Amino acid sequence: MRKKIFKYSALLLICFVFVLSCATFSFAGYDLGLPSPVSSPVNAGYLYGEKLNSSSTYGHMGMDFAAPIGTSIYSTYVGKVITKGDLGGASYGKYIVIESTHPYYTNTKFYHYYCHMSELSSSIQVNTTYPAGTYLGLSGQTGNASGPHLHYEIRMGANNWYAQRNPEGFLGRSSKDNYAALRGKVLTSSGSYARAIRISGATKGTDVNYGASYSYYVMENGSAFPDESAYGLNYYITRINPGSITLNYNNGARTSTVSASSNTDTLVPSVSLP
Repeated sequence: MRKKIFKYSALLLICFVFVLSCATFSFAGYDLGLPSPVSSPVNAGYLYGEKLNSSSTYGHMGMDFAAPIGTSIYSTYVGKVITKGDLGGASYGKYIVIESTHPYYTNTKFYHYYCHMSELSSSIQVNTTYPAGTYLGLSGQTGNASGPHLHYEIRMGANNWYAQRNPEGFLGRSSKDNYAALRGKVLTSSGSYARAIRISGATKGTDVNYGASYSYYVMENGSAFPDESAYGLNYYITRINPGSITLNYNNGARTSTVSASSNTDTLVPSVSLP
């Protein structure tokens, strides 16, 4: 009898470990470790999900690199160029869109947007596949841009509005360089996923030019990152300095202290706002 109990207990333990490892692996799929498309620093004042001003009706759908006009831009991943266009003084201005399929998501299309360019490489042809690191052209200030920069955007699953995902999670692997990452969920008092709230307290490494402080904005509308339905999370803060961190939710409505380990994605206990 004892042997049978031990046998079934061991089997249950193996199944639990297997399920847990699959869940961890699945989440790690977001962490693709893509290289930066330019050598310029990130504009930490206007990150993914941020509203440009109080009258904006939606958050920033990508991330901006503070690239001076004429900075070389390179593709972050292998893929087929599906758009090479010029919208003049509107929207993305001169831009290129590359369609890719990534590891862990073999049946899902990704769309990489490189926008506000001053020059599109003449060697880039639509419907042609290029490797990662291919020269695409030069950064600029074309389209609806208040200053020189590269707007980099990733859409997942569909090439349409609100299919965007936070590029930080794809570009900056937490599992290297001794940085840490935090993932979790923040809920409303009724138990739904919170929207349009700020999470502060984590510090970024100076190599990405975030300075001493950083705040993560949970988007008001559009697609949260990571997928709430798939992972039960609505924030993922990558490449932060490890150590004891006190997260501040919604300007002090709640706080949570967590130990963030280097080279690790740390799951933060869920937080409910009052």
